[in-house]
Amino acid sequence: MKDEITSKNFKTKLDSELIKKSQRCAVRECDEVNSGDFESYVDELDKSYDVRLQLEKGTVIVSSCECKSHLSFCHHKIALLAFIAKGIKPVAKVVATKKIDPVKQALEQAEPEKIKAWILKTLKKNKDLSIAFMNEFSDKSENYTPEEIIALTHDTVKAVIGKRRKAEVFEVRKIIDLWTELHKPILEQYFAEPANEDFFQQIHALIDTVVEFKYRILTSSKRFETYFKQVLTQIEEVILNIRDDETSTKCLSYFSKEFFLDGHGGVRREYTNIFVHIFNSSSAQMRSKIIGIIAGVYHTRKDERVAESKELLELLLHMVVFNKNFPEYKDIFRPIRHAIAYNIRLIDALIELGELNTAETYCIEQVDQNTDSYYDLDYIARLKQIYIQTKDDKKLVGVLSRELLYKPNFDNYNLVLSSIEPDAQFKKWRNQVLANARQLAVFDKNAADFSLALRDSEGDFKGLLAYLDENADYDSIALYTKQLILYSAEAFMKKLITKIDNERDKRLNIDNPAKLEEILEKIYQMAALKYGVENLTLIVKAREKVYGTWANLFVKYVARKSSTS
Repeated sequence: MKDEITSKNFKTKLDSELIKKSQRCAVRECDEVNSGDFESYVDELDKSYDVRLQLEKGTVIVSSCECKSHLSFCHHKIALLAFIAKGIKPVAKVVATKKIDPVKQALEQAEPEKIKAWILKTLKKNKDLSIAFMNEFSDKSENYTPEEIIALTHDTVKAVIGKRRKAEVFEVRKIIDLWTELHKPILEQYFAEPANEDFFQQIHALIDTVVEFKYRILTSSKRFETYFKQVLTQIEEVILNIRDDETSTKCLSYFSKEFFLDGHGGVRREYTNIFVHIFNSSSAQMRSKIIGIIAGVYHTRKDERVAESKELLELLLHMVVFNKNFPEYKDIFRPIRHAIAYNIRLIDALIELGELNTAETYCIEQVDQNTDSYYDLDYIARLKQIYIQTKDDKKLVGVLSRELLYKPNFDNYNLVLSSIEPDAQFKKWRNQVLANARQLAVFDKNAADFSLALRDSEGDFKGLLAYLDENADYDSIALYTKQLILYSAEAFMKKLITKIDNERDKRLNIDNPAKLEEILEKIYQMAALKYGVENLTLIVKAREKVYGTWANLFVKYVARKSSTS
């Protein structure tokens, strides 16, 4: 295919700059793990990357690199491909000989006791080899106690990097290789019988220790994370493949007992994530059983682990709402301070269930506790919904008066105005609503339109003229053009031709110029009715002559219109 990269064409297929960059990299420890499957470290300055290329008849079919390049084929891959290409030569015919391998010959001639002594001496000097030897030949690999698993997992890391916290990429690779062999029989034993609690305790010790090093070891390699995810994914698949819900529930109950870390370390999210992933892939019946397990843990530990139990409660609410079990568990839930997403989900579930009094109480409680009124908005929106449903107009007006401070809406303003006596307190509130709307008008069209509508409703045409600025769209200006011309045609025209264009109008001119011209034509017709076409054209052309390309969209529209007539 045209896009294929091979060991012969890569220099012509790939960018020349990338080729140059690849030549500054050093390839080392290149291993052909299988036929055509190469793994190597590629060094660039003081950094090293784990690179893999899989070739089939010289064509690259799989490639990966630890660098974060967005390119599909980075210069580290190119360096390895160039290295491989140099070594690819026609296969020569080899004439079989009876030459004996000298190592094999020495091994056959050596005395068994001397071999044992030499191996023992060598293993003592090379701790990583001793770990690998024990993994290969120990007959206890399936019967380790949790304490032994923790110790051996620790010893593996210590054998490779000693007491250091920082590990190079090749060292992490060596650790993972040793862990894979060490943990393999432990995992296989659990996978064969996941309902066995002793086997669970073994993998729990394994997971806990791997997590410890995942956060403890400083390295640029992602192999710790990859290995950890691989183990958890295998566990999830094993449990999901269990046909009997009772057995699945039993397996999950073991993990639920270990939700909480020792002391005040929080929640083991790797275990709650297992529950989430299995929940998302299960039947409604199995999801109900998972909910029951988490609810049981919460009930048992909520007084003992107050802070951590809140996190569990948030997870539980998500699940019961999703699986439509909320009516069954509704009495468990209470609002949590500073947990807006959870609180809103709880209140919405109560409203849907018709528990409006409880939902109202929770909303008011949270609003009263908030130190920043910005966080009141979501609760105010729910109170508004409740009062509309209950047809409580008095409370609705009170809520709308608070919402208008953050979310200007002229219809809601009129509803409040019709229910309140315009006294000094009202004027103070009205001024605050308008001031906030003017601040929001910069990026919120509704707020800009609210300001114009309020000034117009109060007959304040001077104030209305003042608001014909860069925040006002031309479609909004068209609504008030007629009355502003009657108020002061000269002041309106001066404001109209000197205003800075709104960003929304600029976008409309790009996305839908016909729509914008339709709006500008409405304003033009009303202005021409007052001034006449010739006078209006002279006024606009004088403006365009002074400002040229800086003239606004209305001025340019009138100029274009006059030039074509």
